[in-house]
Amino acid sequence: MRSSDHKNKFLLTNREREVFELLVQDKTTRDIAQQLFISEKTVRNHISNVVYFQTQKYKTLLT
Repeated sequence: MRSSDHKNKFLLTNREREVFELLVQDKTTRDIAQQLFISEKTVRNHISNVVYFQTQKYKTLLT
């Protein structure tokens, strides 16, 4: 695996980054959904993706 491929595997999408930035501002799922014009389920999916990718990143660092 090339270094750039490995790095890209852990990058967030623009939308995931937007959701995460609002989340750390203490916004609720509903607030984020309304602000970004997406469903609450989509917000939860983005949050799950962020958590999953961060978990994978740390697992990779430990191996």
